[in-house]
Amino acid sequence: MPGKILIIDSVATNRIVLKVRLTSAFYDVALAASSKEARAMIKQDLPDLILVNSNLEDRPATDFCAELRNAKATAHIPMVMICNFEDREQRLHALKAGVSDILVRPLDDSVLQARLRSLLRSHETAEESKIRNETNHALGFAESAPDFVQRARVQIATPDAATAVRWAAVLKPMMPYELTPKVYAETLKDIAEAKTPDVFVIAMDHQKPEGALRLVAEIRARATTRHAGILMIMSDERRRTLVDALDLGAHDVMVNGFDPDELALRVSRLVSQKRLSDRQRDNVNISLQAAVTDPLTGLFNRRYAMPQLRRMQAHALAKKRSFAVILADLDHFKQVNDRFGHAAGDAVLSEVAQRLRDGVRSVDLVARIGGEEFLIVLPDADETNARETADRLCDKIKATPICIPELEGGLTVTMSLGVAICGHPNVSKPIDTLISQADAALYDAKSSGRDQVRLAKVPA
Repeated sequence: MPGKILIIDSVATNRIVLKVRLTSAFYDVALAASSKEARAMIKQDLPDLILVNSNLEDRPATDFCAELRNAKATAHIPMVMICNFEDREQRLHALKAGVSDILVRPLDDSVLQARLRSLLRSHETAEESKIRNETNHALGFAESAPDFVQRARVQIATPDAATAVRWAAVLKPMMPYELTPKVYAETLKDIAEAKTPDVFVIAMDHQKPEGALRLVAEIRARATTRHAGILMIMSDERRRTLVDALDLGAHDVMVNGFDPDELALRVSRLVSQKRLSDRQRDNVNISLQAAVTDPLTGLFNRRYAMPQLRRMQAHALAKKRSFAVILADLDHFKQVNDRFGHAAGDAVLSEVAQRLRDGVRSVDLVARIGGEEFLIVLPDADETNARETADRLCDKIKATPICIPELEGGLTVTMSLGVAICGHPNVSKPIDTLISQADAALYDAKSSGRDQVRLAKVPA
């Protein structure tokens, strides 16, 4: 994980001491004595994290941090401000300027390292998502941000119900989020995918810190909650507990107890990060779907179908079951394009795809593998089942004319189908052989007058 850290401090001794501590942890460290020097270095080479002293000689540190946070290139770089003494107003001012966290000298090395690990872990994940997202945009897969953004959900978890309810009542007028107070034991109950909190705020019980730490680990372990933000509230900076919380997956820790103003600022940052990562993750899912889906028909494409056919064969082999492969091809499709145009051809393909989908089981595979050629795979199907399905599909395609713009009465099309059966104990026969047999059966159906089904003559 070690990354590139930029230290900005007008005091040379501070820079050097901090650099020694970080390089011993294998971080790549760069030093700047002023905001001007730092800006030039950032322009040349973006750091993964910025450590900035609260007292810079050439300008207020909070102004410089706000400038970086508002610039597109540096908006998502975590920034940690180092102060010489504890000051609530300074801390709030820094958080409003976009600083990720505030540390007070003297710096405890284990706490410093834990906070850096946590921030760099989140930044690394965000950067990976950003790169994939930019690729998706370049390929035209990504979707724009939605016009309506659902109200964020924040769950407050405390050792006792009274504290959770009191915190929620104080925070409600300060935060535009849906707040839910819970005790530890109830925090993860009844959480469905659609109701997953965006952020968990967890109060630490210092008499029994293991309860809060266990909750952090559980949130990170569950698929429904692992992407949620976690803010831990502590009444003092207990070094070992703080380090454990961050290393278990907490994104942020407050060490000065319940402060509504500070909590609202930190939760707002976590909500923003969560929404950004959700949007980027959704775009990645869209691109993955686009990569394996035929854009015209919505069926799976050849890229997905062939590996999936091999997986289905492996499953059949393990279960000692037979399965069937059907190759289907529209008859005289070229004439449709030539006579009525490609728009009509696209309409025919889309409707045929829908009829094929409607004519098989949910466990069956239907894919478009060529211009007017389709692959259907039927798991747990013998020769009788496969023949019945293929006959039904053949009848379904021609049963109703397909609506074509400017063609009264629609257009009736037919389909030829070739079927190959792969049965136990010969389930392990090469997929290429099975496809060739289905293709030979399809050729036989075409040669025999089209609009019919033929079974492979060679046993599979």
